[in-house]
Amino acid sequence: MNLTIEFNTPEIKNAFDWQLVQEINVKNDDDLVIAKAEIEIITLNKHRGADESYELLSQQGATDWEVPLNLFFKKQNIAADLVEKLQVKVDAKAKDHMLIEAISVLPAYRKQGVASFLLKEIAKQYSKVQSISVLSMPMNMFVDAQDCETEENTAYYQAMNLNEEALDQEQLNTFFEQSGFSHLAIDDSALEAPLPFKVYIASPNTIL
Repeated sequence: MNLTIEFNTPEIKNAFDWQLVQEINVKNDDDLVIAKAEIEIITLNKHRGADESYELLSQQGATDWEVPLNLFFKKQNIAADLVEKLQVKVDAKAKDHMLIEAISVLPAYRKQGVASFLLKEIAKQYSKVQSISVLSMPMNMFVDAQDCETEENTAYYQAMNLNEEALDQEQLNTFFEQSGFSHLAIDDSALEAPLPFKVYIASPNTIL
């Protein structure tokens, strides 16, 4: 099976030109979308680091960047204890950081290297980002095919049979750890309620 990757044009998500969203599709020989990723990329700098950026994002409403920006960043860079783990350099320049909002493969095409191909192509395309974060949980916990903005995405997620999703959290954990991501433990005692997801972080270097 030959796979092709398609990166849709990045778009500004809300009010800030430093927060972009992008959809990425994997197609097979029949031009069928068999895997998909939805990502966000934010740019931090020394004048508007993690804390300031989170405050601006939170003013726009709930944001999935809440945990990463508050716990694992220092100014525009990732926290010092993650530098060696992610094989990256810390400096004073502006830094791009990615959050994979969703990544999925149609059930019929799993365990064939499709998800790994997708992650590696993302890492190649965005080789300069300092971090790639994932909030890992089964797709049926946060995606509803009826809420998709396009007919194409509705059809894709309907084909996922989300109500019958067989992947559990342990399988997801194994996949991300084998793909170059590190699990970031969080002390639930400091939270109002336990998080419904696990946080993983990687860089293009660790994925490739």
